[in-house]
Amino acid sequence: MSNVRFLDNAAQGKNNIVSYILTIGITVIGGILASILLVVFLMMVYFLSLRTTLLSTQFDILNNPMIILIIVGISYGIFMLLFYLCIRFIHKKQFISLINIGKNIKWTRIFKGAGLWAGIMTVFILVSIIFNKGSLSFNFNPVPFIYLLIISLLVFPIQASFEEIFFRGYLMQGFGLLSKKPVVPLIITTLIFGLIHFYNGTNLIMSIKIVLSALILGLMLGIIVLGENGLETAMGAHIANNMFVALFLNSTDSGLGNLPSLITSYSSNPFSEILFLMLMAALMITILFWNKKENLYRIFQ
Repeated sequence: MSNVRFLDNAAQGKNNIVSYILTIGITVIGGILASILLVVFLMMVYFLSLRTTLLSTQFDILNNPMIILIIVGISYGIFMLLFYLCIRFIHKKQFISLINIGKNIKWTRIFKGAGLWAGIMTVFILVSIIFNKGSLSFNFNPVPFIYLLIISLLVFPIQASFEEIFFRGYLMQGFGLLSKKPVVPLIITTLIFGLIHFYNGTNLIMSIKIVLSALILGLMLGIIVLGENGLETAMGAHIANNMFVALFLNSTDSGLGNLPSLITSYSSNPFSEILFLMLMAALMITILFWNKKENLYRIFQ
C-alpha cells in the first residue's frame, strides 16, 4: 500500500502492461487519427458550402488561432471519449477512480482550485504590468473577445480535465504500481508532462521556457493531487491557468500568439517569468496545505 490512498485506486480492474499499451495507443494515436479525419471532413463540408477550393482560403482558416482552438477542443473531446471507453472496457475500472477516492466528483474543489489560482495569477500579472508595461499591449476588442471567451469556456474545461485525468490520474496511478513511494510517480509524470509541451513554442528559447513552465505547473498540480487524494483542485487550477493565458495575457511567441486576448506580451524575460511561476506555485501549495502539512510529508516519505 502507498502512503497516498489515491494511488491505491490503481489496484482496481485489470492493470497488465497490455492494458496500458492498448489504452495509451487507442487514446493518443486513435484520437489523433480520428481528429484529423473529423477536421478534414468538416473543412470539406465548409469549403463545398462556399464552393471554393482556393488553397489561400484554406491556409487563412488554418492560420486563424480561434479555428485552431476549436480544433483543439474537438481533438480533446475525442481523446476523452476514447480514453473513457478504454478505462471502462479494457481496464474495467470505474472512471471516478482516476479522479478521487470517493464515488462522486467534488465540484466545490474544482471551483476552489480555479478561483485560488486565478486570484494568484491576477496578483502576479498586476505586478508584472507595473514593471514590464513597455512590453505589453492592451487591445480589448469586444466582439472577438466574446467569441474567444465562449470558445475558451467550451474548450479548456475539456482539454485541461483530460490532461489532469490522463497524467495525474491514470499515469500517476499506473507508475504508482511500480513504486510505493509517491514521489516516484510524481517526478515521472511531471517530466513527461513538461517534455510533451516542447513543441508549443515558436522558437527554441520559447519552447524551453514553456517546458520549464509546464514542469513547475505539473509538479505543483501533482503535489496538490497527492496531498488531497483527488484531482479536482488541480483540475480547477489547470482550467483557470489555460483560460487566463488565452483570455487575459497571451504571448506572441506562443503557439496561439494571435488570440484577441486582453493583454498581449511582445517581449519578456524568460528567467523572470519562470521565477514568478515558481513563487506562484509555492504560494498556491502554501495556502492549500497551511494547516495540512502532514499531507505533504507523506508524499515524500
